[in-house]
Amino acid sequence: MIETDDTGGHAPQDHPVIATLAGCAVLVLAAVIGPRLAPQQPYAALVGGGVVLGVILWAIGFVATIRRSPIAWKAGSLAILAGAGVIAGLVAHGQYQTRARADASSFAEVEFGPQGAPQMPGDAAARGPISALFVTAIQADTLAQRDYAAALGKFGAGALNSPYLLQQDPRAIGHCGGIEGIRTLARDQSAARAQRRETLRHAIDTANLSGQAKQGIAIMTGTDAEAGTADAVLANQLAVLDATGALCTLLARHGWYNEGGYFGFNSGGDKAQFDALGTRRKTLAAETAQVARAATERMQQGRDLVRDALSRSIFAPQ
Repeated sequence: MIETDDTGGHAPQDHPVIATLAGCAVLVLAAVIGPRLAPQQPYAALVGGGVVLGVILWAIGFVATIRRSPIAWKAGSLAILAGAGVIAGLVAHGQYQTRARADASSFAEVEFGPQGAPQMPGDAAARGPISALFVTAIQADTLAQRDYAAALGKFGAGALNSPYLLQQDPRAIGHCGGIEGIRTLARDQSAARAQRRETLRHAIDTANLSGQAKQGIAIMTGTDAEAGTADAVLANQLAVLDATGALCTLLARHGWYNEGGYFGFNSGGDKAQFDALGTRRKTLAAETAQVARAATERMQQGRDLVRDALSRSIFAPQ
C-alpha cells in the first residue's frame, strides 16, 4: 500500500529532502570556504555562480534520487537549491566585501600630523594588501626625505645662507659640482615613488570595492587620473637644487664678505645676482610648502570619499 501525506498527495518514494539538504550544505561550504581560496569576484558573478552551482547540485541529486519523487518535490527542490545558490552568492559577496572594507578602513581612519604627514592606524599593514602597500610607501617616503636632507647637509648647503656659517664651514663652495649627486638622488627617489604608485594603482584597480571607495583611495595615494604622472616634489627639488647650485657658484668666486651677519659684495653685479637668487629661493620654499599642503588637502578629500563609501551597505550598487 502507498502511504499518503496529510494533503492527500503521495509521499516521496525516495529521499529528495536529504538530497536538497545535502545540496544546501555544499552551497554553505562553498560560500564560506570559496572566498578564502578564490580571488575576488564581481557581485553579479557570485550570485549567478551560486545559482548555477545550485542547479548543478540539483541535477546531481535528481540523477541520484529526486527523479523518483513526485513532480512537486522535483520543482520544489530545484527552487530551494537555486534560492540557496543566490543566498550563497550573497554570503560570499559579504565576505569579500568585509575583507575589502577592512583594507579600505585604514584610509578612512588616516589622521594628519602637525606638518600634514599622514598617520595610518597602528594595525593598518595587517588590514589588507592596499593598506600594507601604502604603509610601506609612507615609510619609504619618510626615509627618502631623510636621505635627501642628509645629502644636503653633507654637501653643506645650510652654510650658504650665512657668511658666518660659510666662513666656519666652506666645504660647499669648495665642490659646487657635488650638487649633481643630490640631483641624481632626487631623480632616483622620484623613480622609486613612481614604481610604488604603479603597484598601488594595480592593487586599487583589482580591489573588490565600490567605485567611490577606489576613487577616494586613489586620490589619497596619488594614483588617480587627476594626479597624472608628473612628480611635483621632484620638480620643486630640482628647481631648489638649481638655485642652490647657482648660489654656490656665485659664492665660490669669493667676491663676498661678512657684513654684520649678512653677505656683502665687492661687485654690484654679484649683489644683484645674489638678491635675485634669494628671491628665487624664497619663492621655491613657498612652493615646497604649497606642494605639501596640496598633498594633505587631497588626502583629506580622498579620506572623506572613502568614509562616505564605507557608510553604505555592502549590497548597494557599486
